[in-house]
Amino acid sequence: MNLKKIMMSFGMYIPSICVVIFTIVDIRTGTVEDWNKYLLSNLLIIGLGYQMVFTGIFHIFYSDKIAEFIGWEKGSPFQYEVGLADFAMGVLGILCGYYTGTFWLATIIISSIFLWGCVIGHLRDMIKNKNFNPGSAGFVFWWGLLMQ
Repeated sequence: MNLKKIMMSFGMYIPSICVVIFTIVDIRTGTVEDWNKYLLSNLLIIGLGYQMVFTGIFHIFYSDKIAEFIGWEKGSPFQYEVGLADFAMGVLGILCGYYTGTFWLATIIISSIFLWGCVIGHLRDMIKNKNFNPGSAGFVFWWGLLMQ
């Protein structure tokens, strides 16, 4: 299996695996009592930040492939707008490595609203249109649930 096929099949899992690994490393090098701070920081920076930047890039530059992966119509202008929203939230997530406190709270609120909206949209599509494509009912759906 070549690298491109591996990334297309498993690439979405890489940030989740990194969150777990970096949190374990942080706990081992820091204090166990701060495990929740390490986990939240890694979820914001890696799980939300880098994940959403790459998701945004794919929605913007590979829109037809992403639409097909989701099971939606190709050529829709929604891809560009969703891509920009994903990219913007990703940038906020990455900036959580530099800013804390209310910045984290604002980032969590905006991403929660958006990602819960996506989860509801995918769930409606599964029920109404029986769309169980991997991009709709797979990792993206469960990641959206778990990130909130």
